[in-house]
Formats: sequence, structure tokens, C-alpha cells
Amino acid sequence: MTRSRGKIVRRHPHWIEWTTGLLSTALVATMTGMILYHGLTARDASPELSVTVTAQRPTAQGFEMSFIVANSGKKTAAGVPVTGRLLDGDRREVERREVTIDYVPAQSQVEGALRFSEDPGAYRLDINASGYSDP
Repeated sequence: MTRSRGKIVRRHPHWIEWTTGLLSTALVATMTGMILYHGLTARDASPELSVTVTAQRPTAQGFEMSFIVANSGKKTAAGVPVTGRLLDGDRREVERREVTIDYVPAQSQVEGALRFSEDPGAYRLDINASGYSDP
């Protein structure tokens, strides 16, 4: 209602206002439902971590091996140690490096790198995520 020179004029909401209100309500309800669903189904889930080497390049200190840690699980992993080992043949370890990735969210990936003094191309590389903690 609005006043116009002493008269009360009733104004009915426009159809665009109703449509905007209904769409906003539906959007908020859908988002709330999705958050609740993911929160309830992720309780018993665990992170599913994998490590993929993306590049190798020489540096002033030796060689740098870039990698991606992917978490395809429904739960976030924290404090993920990534261990890289250069192996001569199947047994003898030539060099070992480790880096800890602070946080790998669920359904995402994080990039990192390990630096070796020996050339990783001359040896067999074993690289993996060796653990995690719950954030």
C-alpha cells in the first residue's frame, strides 16, 4: 500500500517479483539439500589419493620433478606426504625425497614438486602419497 495525496492505493505485486521470489527460494532449498546430502554421505568416505608426474626439468641445484596429487574421494585429506624414490633396478634406492602437501580437498587436485640431485630419467621413479590426516 502507498499513500497518494491522502488516498490509500493498493498495489499488487508484479509477476516478476513472484517469479524472482520463487526461483530464489528454490535455489536456496536446492543448495541446502545438496550441502546436507554431501555432509551426510561423506562421513564414512575416505580420500582416494593418486600421484601423477607432469614434468621433469633440470635446475641449478639438480632436477625438479613436478607432480599432481588428485583426490577423487568425497573426503578432504590434510598433511599428505608425497614420497619420491629413485631406484637403480628393482631394489637399490639411489635417492629419496619427500614433501608434505598441506591440504588436498575432496574432488580436486594440487600441484607440487620434488627436487633430486640425480637425474630421474636415468633411474626408475617410484612416487606415491604415503598417508594423510583428517582435517
